[in-house]
Amino acid sequence: MKLGFTPAFFNPAETGEVDDDLGLVTVPGGDGQPSYVYNESVILAVNLARAARRPLFIAGRPGTGKTTLAANVARVLGWKYYQRTVTSRTRAKDLQWSFDSLRRLSDAQEKGRKLPPRAAYVQPQEFWWAFSPESARRRGASKAERKFVKDADDPARFMPPRSKDATPAVLLLDEIDKADPDVPNDLLEVLDVGTFDVDELDAPLKIRADQDRVLLMITSNGERELPPAFLRRCVVLHLGDPTADWLVQVANDRFGQADADFHREIAEKVMALRDVARERDLREPSTAEYLDAVSACLRLGIDGRGKAWQLVAGALLSKREPEREQEPAP
Repeated sequence: MKLGFTPAFFNPAETGEVDDDLGLVTVPGGDGQPSYVYNESVILAVNLARAARRPLFIAGRPGTGKTTLAANVARVLGWKYYQRTVTSRTRAKDLQWSFDSLRRLSDAQEKGRKLPPRAAYVQPQEFWWAFSPESARRRGASKAERKFVKDADDPARFMPPRSKDATPAVLLLDEIDKADPDVPNDLLEVLDVGTFDVDELDAPLKIRADQDRVLLMITSNGERELPPAFLRRCVVLHLGDPTADWLVQVANDRFGQADADFHREIAEKVMALRDVARERDLREPSTAEYLDAVSACLRLGIDGRGKAWQLVAGALLSKREPEREQEPAP
């Protein structure tokens, strides 16, 4: 695959299947994760983020493959993968560590019991595991405190750790636009210099990341505008709507190439539905819904024509509620 740059930090062509005619690279998934089809702009964006030591901010409508991209990047790199889906209740500190104050209060009221150090009640979260897995395992406890603190469970998944502390990490913050508006601003220091403080320990602890060994990826569906100061600290990748060629490539990888002509037939129909939805300002079918339609049609023996296909299109692609009849005036 010919690129106008050197993919020094990230090159999916080394592990994936290259289609020079379409300019795409398909990398298989693993452990239940789907494959991902890379184009030149995505490969460049990941390399830019690693070269600049900045988070990669991935914007795009639902169904454009933002979450799948992060998991697949971790697979290509051979790094650990941590994922946290942000909600409206998420605070910036919740992404770093939590403190079980209720359990500590209960222990303090137990007669005859010596209260463990505060580190025993600290639970590392995704940022801490990605930035400093060794201190996360001991929950920030000092040498004198470690006998009171059990090892925390490492939540890393998808890629098994190669050794105790040797594997770098990809950390995904999914759907940051759903967070409270204060959360992006509260993360500025973390994004800028890769540090945060754990201030619930007996002695405050500063967690630092080796930014060559952590790739932070952040997704947004565009539901809320994010602060300019937040975006200035990121490399920005806009994932556009999928093309028919891209959809076919994904389907061929998922279901095999024996039905490649059928995959293209359905892809062309999906693109037509997207055009109609765009003209009417309606929700457009996603890649996942396209794959659902292909899978269902193959299993049920439905072609891309006739009444059965119209029902498939309505149930799996358009998914629009029927218009309610207006109640007659009393």
